[in-house]
Amino acid sequence: MTRERLGESFLIRECTTFEDFEQCMDMQRRVWQFSDLDITPFRSFIVTRKSGGFTYGAFDESGRMLGFSLALPAIDNWLEPYYYSQMLAVVPGYRDAGIGVKLKLAQREHALRTGIDLITWTFDPLQSRNAYLNIVKLGCVIRHYLVNYYGQVSSSVLHRGMDTDRLFPQWWVKSERVTDALAGRRETGKPLAVVEIPRDIDELKARDIEAAREWQFRVRRSFEQYFSDGLYVSGFEAGLEGGNSRYLFYRDEHQEEEQS
Repeated sequence: MTRERLGESFLIRECTTFEDFEQCMDMQRRVWQFSDLDITPFRSFIVTRKSGGFTYGAFDESGRMLGFSLALPAIDNWLEPYYYSQMLAVVPGYRDAGIGVKLKLAQREHALRTGIDLITWTFDPLQSRNAYLNIVKLGCVIRHYLVNYYGQVSSSVLHRGMDTDRLFPQWWVKSERVTDALAGRRETGKPLAVVEIPRDIDELKARDIEAAREWQFRVRRSFEQYFSDGLYVSGFEAGLEGGNSRYLFYRDEHQEEEQS
């Protein structure tokens, strides 16, 4: 079992017990404010662990869960195995403590140990914090944008009033790009295109949902155009002093190099 210290007060370890998985269910309610209809059920965590997937949790000294990540075993169209990271949650108040990064690193270590090259997941294109984590800190690349991926039936208040558009980051865990990103080496050339997003979409949604929708439609059109032109995302700049954040697009001529 992998156990990693995060300072003196909490640690990362694989979730294996009924109590661990019960805490994962409770955290879904706390973080996403899901109703029971949308919560990944207890038995799914058990089945996932028995069928090749895994869950990692961040725990304080009392055993209270502060965050968790769930990864499913998956196979692509060419029958190549990978992991699909279905969920990652951190309780409010601990989101700047580095727990999210540590949970992702635990997933990477698990993938390296089991011989899996790729981990992928989804995130909202308008969430600047998540984009920065995935692209800059972890070294993901992005080639796919899906419109209203989960539909509009979610019970989460975080999803209300907006389509559930999603990006699919590809995390090639053995690649030089990922190694460099994890070491803090973040060199990027001049992008061929950029897409701006608000620095804080949640604040905008609370203040002006129509303006947030306009941002979503504009970002959607731009991503679809640039991807159809053969570009991909491998850079991101977080907005500073109230400015917008920016996705950076480059020519996708060497997809296989991302895997080496």
